[in-house]
Amino acid sequence: MKTLYRAFCRAEEGLSCAMFFAMVVLVLCSALARLLNHPLAWSIDIAQLLLAWTCFLGADVAFRDNKLIGLDLFTRNFPGKVQKTLTLLIRIIMLIALLIFIYYGIRLSIESRKRFFQTLPISYSFVTLSLPVSSALMCITALTKIRESVLSLSGNTQKEEAL
Repeated sequence: MKTLYRAFCRAEEGLSCAMFFAMVVLVLCSALARLLNHPLAWSIDIAQLLLAWTCFLGADVAFRDNKLIGLDLFTRNFPGKVQKTLTLLIRIIMLIALLIFIYYGIRLSIESRKRFFQTLPISYSFVTLSLPVSSALMCITALTKIRESVLSLSGNTQKEEAL
């Protein structure tokens, strides 16, 4: 299971990088084409689709690698046990928020299924689906982080690898 999860994580990182690269290339090509008076209107729509997926999948990668923005201005001076307890509490709050994102993201995707891109016959639901799908992936990450926090608080110094 751990090997499968690690492989999935590497695939998610690779996909995020590939989509980001494709988005940059599309925007560059669009700008160059516009400069030559041959605009590629469809490339902006594809770039918008890639941006949504890249941002949300990248958020899961950042969360998994502990690279999300954090403010520890007040908490860094707290005792270790208090810091660990606050970390656990924040991770639980994040999990609740992610579950809310999944619920409302699915509703938004269903509502936007009849909306299409201006230049492509693709439903806008493919953009809005990035929120609930990535939130579900982040829930897995949040659960592994919560497990780490609970093990840390219980005094279990033997650090087990996440999934």
